[in-house]
Amino acid sequence: MRPGLVSTRPDAVLSFLVPSLQCMRIAPAARFSTSQPRCKRDNNNVRGLSAVRATGLRRRQTLSVKQKDFENQQLPKPTPITEKPTGTPDHGLWDFFKDQKLLQTPVDEQKHGRAWTVGELRSRDWDTLHQLWWICAKERNRLATEKGERHRLEAGYGDYENKNRDEVVQKTMKAILDTLAERHQAYMEAYEMAKNDPTVDLWRTDGPQFSPPAAYDPLEADDDVQPRPS
Repeated sequence: MRPGLVSTRPDAVLSFLVPSLQCMRIAPAARFSTSQPRCKRDNNNVRGLSAVRATGLRRRQTLSVKQKDFENQQLPKPTPITEKPTGTPDHGLWDFFKDQKLLQTPVDEQKHGRAWTVGELRSRDWDTLHQLWWICAKERNRLATEKGERHRLEAGYGDYENKNRDEVVQKTMKAILDTLAERHQAYMEAYEMAKNDPTVDLWRTDGPQFSPPAAYDPLEADDDVQPRPS
């Protein structure tokens, strides 16, 4: 059906097809072209900058930080830590400060390993997991103390490294919880199996709950079983 039929003979087509044909006549199809379309200039101030093609700043392009700020050293600098905490060297609150320093530098803060995995913790005993849990809890308290101290002093550094280290400690604590959850699930499954095991007496308190079965004696075999003829 041609779009011209709408203007010449509108009664020659069905009524529900007339709106679609009118749209076809008003908005013709676009031409196929492989050339790059010409876009109008937008308000993007960084258009044309590319790190791959090494196209830098334009001649009249301005930034919030100017070159004269570097020359005159007017940029903000991190606040130097001049305060030194005082007190007895063996006080228990020193555990909230690493190496008895008020704040750690970003270089020292990012010196840490990866988090423990569940596979590594499965072979550890209960005492080791309990000790590792409270080491992580104390480390998180130390990181929270340094975070609050940075905000109080407006130090201007260390928040990124502090956050990354805290995330690693949280992953270790989650792995400990997953390991204990696996052990609890295995214990509950073994407990349900022991209820139906005749060799296990769960209610016995004066001795071992497991009674191994008697060894098999071939001389005490069933008499009804006849030997196979040779």
